[in-house]
Amino acid sequence: MLRPVATRWFEVLCPRSESVRTLAELARTGAVELELRRPPNGDLRAADRPLAAIAAGLAEYQRLAQRYQRYWQRGRLRRGPLLEAPMRVMERALARIGAYQREADPLIDQLQACEEELTGLKWLGQIIGKLRGSPLDFARITDSGPILATFCAILPAGTVLTLPMPMLARSVPWDEEDCWLILGPADGIEAAKARVKAQQGRIVVRPPWLEGDAVTALARIRARRGFLSRRLIHLYAELDTLFDEYSLGDILGEVLWLDWFSRRVGALEREGEHLAWITGWTDDLDGERLTAALDRAETRALLRFAPPPAGTQPPRVLKNPAWLRPFELFARALGVPGADEADPTPLLAVVVPLLFGYMFGDLGQGLVLVALGLWLRRRFEAARLLVICGASAMLFGLLFGSLFGLEHLIPALWLHPLEDPVLVLAVPLVFAVLLLSLGQLLAGFGALAAGRLDHWLAVDAGMLVMYLGLVGLLVLPGAGLGWVALLGVGWYVLGSYWAARRLLGALAAVGHLAESGLQLATNTLSFARVGAFALAHAALSAAVVTMASAAPGWAAVLILIAGNLVIILLEGLVVSIQTTRLVLFEFFNRFLRGTGRVFSPLPAPPAIVTGGPS
Repeated sequence: MLRPVATRWFEVLCPRSESVRTLAELARTGAVELELRRPPNGDLRAADRPLAAIAAGLAEYQRLAQRYQRYWQRGRLRRGPLLEAPMRVMERALARIGAYQREADPLIDQLQACEEELTGLKWLGQIIGKLRGSPLDFARITDSGPILATFCAILPAGTVLTLPMPMLARSVPWDEEDCWLILGPADGIEAAKARVKAQQGRIVVRPPWLEGDAVTALARIRARRGFLSRRLIHLYAELDTLFDEYSLGDILGEVLWLDWFSRRVGALEREGEHLAWITGWTDDLDGERLTAALDRAETRALLRFAPPPAGTQPPRVLKNPAWLRPFELFARALGVPGADEADPTPLLAVVVPLLFGYMFGDLGQGLVLVALGLWLRRRFEAARLLVICGASAMLFGLLFGSLFGLEHLIPALWLHPLEDPVLVLAVPLVFAVLLLSLGQLLAGFGALAAGRLDHWLAVDAGMLVMYLGLVGLLVLPGAGLGWVALLGVGWYVLGSYWAARRLLGALAAVGHLAESGLQLATNTLSFARVGAFALAHAALSAAVVTMASAAPGWAAVLILIAGNLVIILLEGLVVSIQTTRLVLFEFFNRFLRGTGRVFSPLPAPPAIVTGGPS
């Protein structure tokens, strides 16, 4: 469980005509990453591109989809098995889309005109509504032709309106933007509109049928908008009927598969005239999911597991029980552990909750985090971390005797942090020594996997001995443990001389030892912030309780609730950041580099796209 698992190389032989369908079912497992086998001569130009013949058809489909996708999404795209050759599917799809296009285009033109008019009438109604109570008589505006003309302009807030002379502009109250009613000679009105468009403005023009005063105009606008809304419903219904008449739901679902294959795969390996290889890596180590997928595909395909091609590096995956997987988030931040690196996930299931709980020790606040994590865990896997860390905070809340910052309601099973700050700061330093020593041992575990254990024992083990000796010398100055540190120094220097087989290697080791020793000391002292944040959390809680105790009645309850909410949000964020920082930069840098190849499974083909009724 402390070792990342290498994925297996798989090979599937299938008929070329069934390769897209076979690959689609394999992709649905989420367990395959494709990689072409490199031929002995290294030439990949002979690779089979089963969709090369329909590249032009797919490009035409993409062009059509830009115009019609909005209307197709109202239907239901039914994804069924791709039983026919891609060329036949593409030809039938384009033929049906073309027939649909001839009947749909006039309806879409009418629909877009109605929507554009509806939007303009909405803005015009809002403008007239603002004018209704003003001294400006809207009836005079409608009677301004033919020598004079008017329009309205909506511009970004603060825009300085510049118009050709002679033009009059009247400001209209508007939300978040500037609105102007513009009046001028009819022969110069187009130039004024051009100025407005140049300033990223929108133009609202009064239709010729809109006459009368503001009240009458608003009534006519409401009637016209009602008619347009009903017309839109009928037009959309006609388009939906056309969608079903031409069975676009079936054919577009198949084309989406082809489009997925073109973008995500592109090429397979040819095996003769009629067969193709699907090759790559899988994290389905026993092959059960892949076998089940091929059975569902009902294709004439053969699956085998074989040694990977020479010179390839298998992707690596972390195999942990479900309850440990949320802690994989930390290791994945650096990539994936390599073949000679340890997977720290099982250790993090202990380290992360201890660090978080120590800095955020409160029974009530921890319970809030647990409840929040349980509520979010179905949506976000990382929310399970919130549950575990919240439970740890509850445990330390019992040890610290803190319930929503109140320290007189439950007895402290260990101590109150503010009463013994030195001990609260010292405990994390002891934890740091154990954790950093463990990190150096994990580096030795990785050296064992890489076949370099003799070098680690000869050199790096001396660093660990020196570190423990110096810690013992500081903690127990009278115990005479200085010789242990000196032993570690000699061990490291002599081991470096043995590894390099020359004196220069030993001299370089002295400088490296000083640098690494200083880094270890810095890493150790960094854990003092764990105790500092525990004290800060206790002090902030005490401040909230003090303010609440000084307030009368319900004000005290409100202060206590608001203060705890602030602590949960603020301290929870800060403590989470510090926990992550200590794990990534103090613990991981002892043994983890993330040199493994990340497993990138092939995304599944489009599933059923639900829209309107099928």
